[in-house]
Amino acid sequence: MPSNNPINDEIITLLIHSNIKDDLTQELNSELEIKLNNKYSLVKANVAIAAAVTSYARIQMIPFKIDGSCVYSDTDSVFSTKKLDDKFIGSDLGLMKDELNGLTIKEAYFLGIKKYGYTYLDKNDKLVTKSVFAGVSRDSLTFEEIIKLSEGHTICKQIPIRFYKSLQKLSISIASTHVTISRSLDKKIVDNHYLPIHLELKRSESPNFYKYLKRKVQKYFKLIVSLCGS
Repeated sequence: MPSNNPINDEIITLLIHSNIKDDLTQELNSELEIKLNNKYSLVKANVAIAAAVTSYARIQMIPFKIDGSCVYSDTDSVFSTKKLDDKFIGSDLGLMKDELNGLTIKEAYFLGIKKYGYTYLDKNDKLVTKSVFAGVSRDSLTFEEIIKLSEGHTICKQIPIRFYKSLQKLSISIASTHVTISRSLDKKIVDNHYLPIHLELKRSESPNFYKYLKRKVQKYFKLIVSLCGS
């Protein structure tokens, strides 16, 4: 049965996360001068740092993506069909970490962004299945389910515990739910450029993606201007 825990004078919910030194953000925000007479502190974060870190990570990943052996990559990881040179692997900052500690993947399926699964034999020759699929917990899919997803099937998974917040009632509810997952549709490629899934290019309108996108942006910009003027 779902449980409902309203926030009151005795129950407070806090989310605290910090993975960067405060003195760095203070230096970056040195030009910010603001005084607030309340009990809350300013958020000590900086979007520029997050953007720079992920951007430089992608730059470092480019050589691994274009060498012909990459089958899937993320911001800071890569799945390759060949063993990386030992100079790239280690525990120091900037080096790759061998997640399988020298073992190799036996079979794998990569179905889209954050949607993949693979199997490997551990040191005791036991078959281990690993899965990453957006919407469900890590390693919660069986390899048979991953194969079904690759064949176009849809799978419904139960999430036993999920938190729901209500700003209207100022409460947090805990309940079980079901999530339907499926493989990602392949992105279209037009004029040697990948087309985002949420944009549908009609070739009859324009064979050039950038002209099409420019026309759409101008259309929505005029709409926003007209709404603001009214």
